[in-house]
Amino acid sequence: MSAPDGVKQCKMNRKILTLSQTSVGLLSGGIVLVLLFTSIEQQPEQAKLEAEYDGSCEENITEALANGANDVIVVKKSDGQLLSTGWFAQIGKFNSLFQSREGREISIFVNSVPARVRMTVCGSGTFQFKSGPGPNSMSSETLKELNLQPGLNEGRYVCPELDEVLYFSVFLYDEDQKLVVTDIDGTITESDVRGQVLPKLGITAQHKKVVELFDKVDKNGYKIVYLTARSMAQDEDTKEYIFKMLQNINGYSLPPGPVLFSPITFLSGLIAEVVTKTPDIQKTKIMNEIWYMFKSQNNTNIEDTIVAGYGNKATDTKAYVNSGIPLEAVYIVNPEGELKNEGTGDVTSYEEQVQNIETLYPIL
Repeated sequence: MSAPDGVKQCKMNRKILTLSQTSVGLLSGGIVLVLLFTSIEQQPEQAKLEAEYDGSCEENITEALANGANDVIVVKKSDGQLLSTGWFAQIGKFNSLFQSREGREISIFVNSVPARVRMTVCGSGTFQFKSGPGPNSMSSETLKELNLQPGLNEGRYVCPELDEVLYFSVFLYDEDQKLVVTDIDGTITESDVRGQVLPKLGITAQHKKVVELFDKVDKNGYKIVYLTARSMAQDEDTKEYIFKMLQNINGYSLPPGPVLFSPITFLSGLIAEVVTKTPDIQKTKIMNEIWYMFKSQNNTNIEDTIVAGYGNKATDTKAYVNSGIPLEAVYIVNPEGELKNEGTGDVTSYEEQVQNIETLYPIL
């Protein structure tokens, strides 16, 4: 989708920032970052949010340096109600050097349909709704007004005052949809470092047969959710890698699906990943948010919705297990491409899973 006339994308700034972010991640041993952390709490009930949310911005969020937006999952419940994951986005300091971001109004469009509710830019650069059930939550009535289509819907956040447009996707699923969740760096890519650096040189650096596996999983009726500790500031580069570079690899492509970044600023995410080594906290929170939308009286087991989780670190296992996913449904891959089932201890590979696709992921 091309940007409207008069709207600047500031892509060069984002490219430069992303490269600097990669360098910072690689130089963690010589960097001391002193920042304030806020505790991550479980998502409150919607009724509590409605009672407490007054539209004011949080003041203790680390400043966003570059633009970015998260994709959104919307689930249609059996009673017709709609629930969604959070609507997270940010305008970075580098994209508004000569103008203040704070207080600017944000309009939301999905498939060119304008949302009735508006968002505002906080002092940190992050967005939140002016009113509604919560700072990043839409009501079922507002979601219905968007006339979402099943599967992929194209969205954009528009800030006319700053001439900024941020693109994202909204995915509408039924509550009985089955999901497979995968990390990106070191899980789809051969390692964390290669996943960050080599794509910038035009090298895909993916594990053997991982693209074919997820392509076939998708064709058998399961939806892939890409869950990453990367910051929203890396959304363009990440989606460029997944949905352009890893397409038509020996006839197979990574399928479309929501890409859920850590909805915190780059510096906060860097500390969680490199310094405190707790990226599982934010991933667990996102997993719980996803499960909250799908569960019902007839669906009380998370493994009936999220049938498998793929990762490459102990923190990935921790995030999946803390969300309620059984160890037998968790697969951890090492740089050599060995894929270990965390529950049974069996070691296979993406290639072996491709060969056993109908057993592991029977057609729905």
